[in-house]
Amino acid sequence: MKRATEERVDVVRLRFLLGVKLAAFNQFVARQLGLSVTDLECLEVAYYDEVQPVTPGRLSKLMGLSPGSITTSLKNLENAGLIRREPDPTDGRRILLRFIPGSRATINAWFEPVNRNLADLDGTLDSEELANIKKYFLGLLKIIDDYMADNQPVCVTLRDRESSRL
Repeated sequence: MKRATEERVDVVRLRFLLGVKLAAFNQFVARQLGLSVTDLECLEVAYYDEVQPVTPGRLSKLMGLSPGSITTSLKNLENAGLIRREPDPTDGRRILLRFIPGSRATINAWFEPVNRNLADLDGTLDSEELANIKKYFLGLLKIIDDYMADNQPVCVTLRDRESSRL
């Protein structure tokens, strides 16, 4: 029993360290590209989203950022030559985000050495181990997504505060 408890403590510690290291790595890559971490995360979320091309509104929801923050990141990504914003040909009110041809290679150059080493590590795992890791990661993502969805901040206006005093 004690060993299982120690292993669980180790998993919690490693999960925390992974989060810290991923944040540091994203900061490193963003700095190399002349971007902020938020800009890089917007780019990655837009790239890997199942809905293509993604719109700024969808990206705002996926990232949990305000439309103003998304607009700032999109301007930075455009200035870096990584994306362009185009009007939707079917709905002139919507904007579509398009990746500039070749821009993915610029980003991949920073991730490729790490991804190659991760692929080597993945190759040491059998299919059952990979299935368990996938199950664990999917569970982590669901827990975080559910928590964020259930705990959206409530915007309270000054008028609301004043009326609640009455």
